[in-house]
Amino acid sequence: MKKLLLSVLLLCLFSGMLWAQATYVGSQTCATCHSDKYTDWSASGHPYKFSVIQDNQPPTYPDFVINFEDQWMDSLGSKPHTWDEIAGVIGGFGWKSRFVGTDGIIVGTASSTIDPASGHNQFNFYGGVEHGWVNYDVDHENKYYNYGCFKCHTTGPDTSGTWLEGVADLGTFAESGIGCESCHGPGSEHAKSPSKTNIDRVYEFAHLDNAFGGLVYAEGDTVRPDAESNDVNFLCGTCHNRSYTAPINSKGGFIKHHEQWDEFIASEHFEQGFTCITCHDPHKRVIWGGDGITITCETCHTKEAGFQKHNEYADCIDCHMPYAAKSGTTQGQSGYKGDIRSHLFKIIPDTLSIFTESGSDVRDDETRPAALSPAYSCLGCHNDSPTDSIPDMTLAQAAAAAEEMHEPTAIRTDEPLPTRYALKQNYPNPFNPSTTIEFTLPQASITEIAVFDVTGKKITTLMNQYLPAGVHKVRFDASALAAGVYMAKMVSGDYVAFRKMVLIK
Repeated sequence: MKKLLLSVLLLCLFSGMLWAQATYVGSQTCATCHSDKYTDWSASGHPYKFSVIQDNQPPTYPDFVINFEDQWMDSLGSKPHTWDEIAGVIGGFGWKSRFVGTDGIIVGTASSTIDPASGHNQFNFYGGVEHGWVNYDVDHENKYYNYGCFKCHTTGPDTSGTWLEGVADLGTFAESGIGCESCHGPGSEHAKSPSKTNIDRVYEFAHLDNAFGGLVYAEGDTVRPDAESNDVNFLCGTCHNRSYTAPINSKGGFIKHHEQWDEFIASEHFEQGFTCITCHDPHKRVIWGGDGITITCETCHTKEAGFQKHNEYADCIDCHMPYAAKSGTTQGQSGYKGDIRSHLFKIIPDTLSIFTESGSDVRDDETRPAALSPAYSCLGCHNDSPTDSIPDMTLAQAAAAAEEMHEPTAIRTDEPLPTRYALKQNYPNPFNPSTTIEFTLPQASITEIAVFDVTGKKITTLMNQYLPAGVHKVRFDASALAAGVYMAKMVSGDYVAFRKMVLIK
């Protein structure tokens, strides 16, 4: 225990030395030189994890967000309220919203001076659907919005001081929401003299109330911040977990939200060396039609994507990343569909529960590794609604149907690798509204696939990333484009090729 306390003390001392050298300057400062990244970030959910209310005005969200904000003050708690009673809004971008009163306490919980223990204090709206109010922690005494809460909702959180005038000891932060410096570190020195050497590509840090001083992986190893490293998994895992330890927390038949890191490190993708940014652009959103996913399953799993017992309207993630987790609400009628996609990927086609007997964790032992079951991977669709065109199934029927869903191949096969770069003709062609573009790489390389119109204007970049050697595919959806001739362009190293594609409508 003494060694643990000493490690945490040294970590905090080291962090304090870093902060003494550089201070936070705010995301707006970063926009001066990094306007594209700033624009992407501004349209993501990170800036809206927490919004401080200023001048008694409600927070402003991007136009595409459907969160029913105009109803919040009419229906919060047991009676209508006004924004001068609210100090801040938690969330409001993608799944739900909660409210902090001017007393620093979550509205509607016990001890709140605004409708104490009234409930009706969390508004759910995932997918642009009004899922309505629920009662959040109504019996919780002194549910202050302090460092323990906002450490993952703000930039530069600190246990000292207070963010709310008149309420002591809540802790402070440099910027509300997750700003640029949450991931890249304090930027004063970089803003003064821009250089790659005075800003972190990945800002590894540990929360000040983290007794482990880092993250505990499944094998029991504790990984701590390393100022010389660029471990993006560690950075994302700092907030996308609940207890800094490996068990995947669950409750009420669903994985809890903020468990993506715990799920991911239990997956084969993690064992193969994948990182969060293998698939995600960290500056961009995924929900609300965002393009934050940079690589899709079929890039590596070409055979599996080509052979499955589903029609073309079912995507890989419908089964391998189902809504097995819950942030605010459930969807459909099956009881197995929440509102957060799982990052476990692996499916075991049986009827066993994925949870421990207590229901507090996902099972991960010698009898069943952490994995999904047909309950979530199948019944989220196959028992969603009696009026859709998808046949309903029992769990036993789903488990039987899931057997041999794909050809028995692995991500890596014994087939010889391609011997040359090639951009193949898209198929189908002509097409409406989408088509598949296939290409081959004889060696791993950064590859860009883009689409141009006949005037040479770039329409979109379908991918631009490091890919392994092999056969790859990417889909081009032209739903929003006019009929006509388009060109697919591939650039990989010195190789450049074009293919003509014809869109008919």
